[in-house]
Amino acid sequence: MAMDHFDPELDALLADVHRLLDDDQTAPMTADDVKIDYDQFYEDPVPAPPKASSPSRPSAPVSDETMIYRPQEQARPKSWTETQKLPKHVAKLQQNQEQAYADWLYEQGRRGSDVPPPSQPQKRKKKPESEPEYDYYEEAPEPKGKKHHFFRNFVIFLVILALALAAAVLLVLPKQPKASTGTLGSRKEGVSTILIAGTDAGGVRTDTLILLTVDQSGRTVSLVSVPRDTLVNGGYTVPKINSVYGANNGGVEGMDMVMTRVAECIGFRPDGYVLIELDAFVDFIDALGGVEFDVPVDMFYNDPSQDLYIDLKAGTRKLSGEEAMGLVRFRSGYADADLGRVQVQRQFLSAVMDQTASLKGVLKSPKLLNVLLDNAYSDMTVPNYLWLARAILLSDLKNVQTATLPGNARNFSGGSYYVLDPTSVAQTVNTYCNPYQKDVTTEDLNIRQG
Repeated sequence: MAMDHFDPELDALLADVHRLLDDDQTAPMTADDVKIDYDQFYEDPVPAPPKASSPSRPSAPVSDETMIYRPQEQARPKSWTETQKLPKHVAKLQQNQEQAYADWLYEQGRRGSDVPPPSQPQKRKKKPESEPEYDYYEEAPEPKGKKHHFFRNFVIFLVILALALAAAVLLVLPKQPKASTGTLGSRKEGVSTILIAGTDAGGVRTDTLILLTVDQSGRTVSLVSVPRDTLVNGGYTVPKINSVYGANNGGVEGMDMVMTRVAECIGFRPDGYVLIELDAFVDFIDALGGVEFDVPVDMFYNDPSQDLYIDLKAGTRKLSGEEAMGLVRFRSGYADADLGRVQVQRQFLSAVMDQTASLKGVLKSPKLLNVLLDNAYSDMTVPNYLWLARAILLSDLKNVQTATLPGNARNFSGGSYYVLDPTSVAQTVNTYCNPYQKDVTTEDLNIRQG
């Protein structure tokens, strides 16, 4: 058989076999040594058989930079394992492991302060049912009721600070006012009597005179009125107690003589005085924010010569400074004239003290003290004011005791006067306003009878 008849491809195959046998006779041939081109027999490539292995597991953690900035891999054909349908338990385990690994990578990326959020949308982490769900990359909503907590707490802090400072001042500086001269001997512990005087529109007559007695130990307050028409000693053209201040040139000299005439009527000199002019009275009430008061009767009065206009309806209302001024000056509508007015004056002063001792009044105490220091005349010091304020604040202001020096109205020398009754006056003084341990007697009084 001639060689021309042999197939060239068969000759090449035989040549390859001889070469393999000659190259290495000691190494046996394996299946891996045979390279078969399966494309010659199939239209589509056949995937390689899978290698025996456990379900896919997450590889070792990678760094934040690798995780965040790793470029996206190019699309690749699915592997054999991806095209096969795995058993349910294997597929579920693989899904859980892949999710855990994805969550771990997500948390690592969030913890880096300089790492931007991943380009792929992240799954929101569920919060407990009691809290609203929100995206970690969005600002959490502000809790309800907390919007203005800083300003509210700051205001509370200022109020507490003001109260603490006021308490410190009241505990350190107060000093009880006491008369420099006392003819009745030893005093009662923690008791002082202050004369409160109020002038008319011209600032000449003291139409309001009230003895304020504070018992710090007993926590009581008493108010005793001295009627403006009370007959007094002295060579005055009109010998009424309300004309003493103007007749002695007013000011310190005028008030010193008023204190002397009052001492003749009650048996001792008061421990101090406060003279409040009308303007200061109006400012004080306005600084307090007005005063709630039950107006006893309809009040209407018009006197242009005194620049006085009063128009108040009966009933409870908050009185401004101007309205309060009209209230304490009104007297023509009472059955007992001036005695009815002094009773209303005491009631109103009691209401003022009650409101001043409230929390609202305490917070305004610096402003109220300023009004008194700037617009009122007094022989008391700031420590005296503080002692008086503290004693009043600690007292039972719902049970303020009130009275009027007893006497009778008389007409003589062409005028109407109020003449005090010595025996009744002594009893009233000892009951309501005596700061001394010894009782006042009629011998201690110097009351003019006619």
